[in-house]
Amino acid sequence: MYFTHPVFLLTAFFLMILVNLSQAGGEALKKWTPLLVIMATVIIALNPFLVSRGTNILFYFRGKQVTLEALTYGVVMALTIVIILMMFISFNIVLNGNKFLFVFSRILPKTAFLIMLTIRFIPLLKERYDEIETVQQVKGKSLKAGSLINRMKSGMNFMQILLAWSLEEAIQTADAMKARGYGTGKKSSYIPYKIQGRDWASLILLTLLFAICLFGGSLGYGKIVIYPELGTLQLYLLDWITFISMILLLAFPIIIEGREKVRWTFSI
Repeated sequence: MYFTHPVFLLTAFFLMILVNLSQAGGEALKKWTPLLVIMATVIIALNPFLVSRGTNILFYFRGKQVTLEALTYGVVMALTIVIILMMFISFNIVLNGNKFLFVFSRILPKTAFLIMLTIRFIPLLKERYDEIETVQQVKGKSLKAGSLINRMKSGMNFMQILLAWSLEEAIQTADAMKARGYGTGKKSSYIPYKIQGRDWASLILLTLLFAICLFGGSLGYGKIVIYPELGTLQLYLLDWITFISMILLLAFPIIIEGREKVRWTFSI
């Protein structure tokens, strides 16, 4: 969201693809790819026809001008949203429930537990719904066959089972957490994560790279003027410094995974 230059965004887009591919072979990204493609296509296609700002006119559609600036802004907006969603896909893989609780439970135990449940809620409902649908299909109930009335009744039946199942398990989870005294005393973890010297070094490096990106962006580097007239795409020296810092920042997981893979390969 901070950079608007197409070169920066395209680079970030491809880097996030590589990051997700390095995590579980990109299985999570593959599930979201159709939605991301449709969403980006809709944004890029509609923005030039909804916004008439700009001086570089490409053509007229029903008396309304379609400008290069509006098209460019649509591309920038689509790339920004897709990159953010890809980051959250990676976030859900890396920061699982145990790690999230370990980081935040000592500060805000109830809030951390609620957020963890929220993150887990949607995929868990999807898994349960698939199980319910499979069982109900054996009984002859389906959302894909039969009349509209029957499919609506089957859908409502599926949702009733899903909500009842989820609420029952939520009550059991709450009772179990209460019985174990969650949030009443000092939080301990059965998986002790310990920060080491290399972790501090990585944190300092990432903070430095982030600060360079933040400072460069505040001076206008890595950004492009779109309205009222499209600015130049040329990159200057400080643009390149900011650009390289952004690459190293986003590619850090790839570098770490690649280093470990090389070590593992040559250690055999």
